[in-house]
Amino acid sequence: MASFLSGLFGGGYEKEAADKNRAALGTYQTQGLGALDSGLTSSKGYLDNAGSIYSGLQDKYGAGTKLYLDALGVNGPDAAKAAQSSFTTSPGYDAGIDAGLSAINRRRAGAGMLDSGNADLDAMTFAQNAQNQQWNGWLSNLGGLVSPEMSAASGYAGSQGGLADLYQNDATNRIGLYGNVASGNIAANNLQAQGESQGAKNLLGGALSLANMGLTASGIGGFGNSSLFKK
Repeated sequence: MASFLSGLFGGGYEKEAADKNRAALGTYQTQGLGALDSGLTSSKGYLDNAGSIYSGLQDKYGAGTKLYLDALGVNGPDAAKAAQSSFTTSPGYDAGIDAGLSAINRRRAGAGMLDSGNADLDAMTFAQNAQNQQWNGWLSNLGGLVSPEMSAASGYAGSQGGLADLYQNDATNRIGLYGNVASGNIAANNLQAQGESQGAKNLLGGALSLANMGLTASGIGGFGNSSLFKK
């Protein structure tokens, strides 16, 4: 605690108050930055996790949509040929056609027409129609992956946008915190300066009063009435 003389002539009271203000501001800054760090870390973790999930979904559905575009010929003849191969080797492709042909053969055999030309034509027509139906169904299934991929891409973009907003808000909050601390320190400095200035004035006033008292006691009569200051 400031002494009486320090408080009266040296701005001790104001300095003591200013030091307390600075200490409080230091605590405020430390706690504020800690809270911002904690909030930033937690929020970033959630957004990173969401981005990872959406990115994984985008990759998953993207493989199907690429195959869809390949099958449509968008990515060139080689890609279209590879897509055709994926279709013909897909599960159930041969089984569906074989089952249909077996049914035709049994019906023709029962009618004694298994070796007829009509039986071969029926088999070819069925196989072609069955392949077309399977192809269209296969394309339709692949096309159904486009919308989920777009949703996943949108979700990933949203998570990245959320991260950008998070960093921007965090920076704004930190600037605000630093600004508050700076303003508080400026106010503390001004308070101390005002106290020291007032102390100097008090000291000067006290010195002049003592000097005036000394002159009066010596019979000169003080500054105002002293013959030293008269013409």
